[in-house]
Amino acid sequence: MTRMKLLGFLMAGLALVACGDDEGNGDGGSGSDIEGKELGALTAEEADGLCDDLRGQAKTISKEDACEAEGVLASLFGMECETTRQECISAPEEPEATDDLDACGASQFTGCTATVAEVRACLDAMVGTIKALTCESTFTDIAQPPAACAAIEEKCPGALRGGGEEEEDESEDGGS
Repeated sequence: MTRMKLLGFLMAGLALVACGDDEGNGDGGSGSDIEGKELGALTAEEADGLCDDLRGQAKTISKEDACEAEGVLASLFGMECETTRQECISAPEEPEATDDLDACGASQFTGCTATVAEVRACLDAMVGTIKALTCESTFTDIAQPPAACAAIEEKCPGALRGGGEEEEDESEDGGS
């Protein structure tokens, strides 16, 4: 769960395409024949296959990499990176929780004109960013989405920001 939570934090709204439960069709459903297809045009079966593939891609983040990133995030809040990293590595593996990871599917891609290939490239870059983090990394190293994600930001507005802007705007307007 640590790996998926960490990836979700860094990917914010893009996590909706990378996450889901561990069930699935098992057929992959997202081979190269759909690489040029827009997310919003995927069938339910294609979207499920893509979600499975992206989940697998995200799971290439080792526990050590995830713990290193957890340490970097903790250091942003004044905690010691190396201590947090070691505690994380020493902790037993937690089973994957699926209740908060089931938002992946065709309905989540509505209106997104990014292609499957663009999403894969973005996720590859984000996974690479996580794997490259060390306790010497700074907020700047994780705050800026990789260049490979520019198409996602442009073609799927709000995907990398988590889509929470409307709530912020409402609270700034004074609420009640």
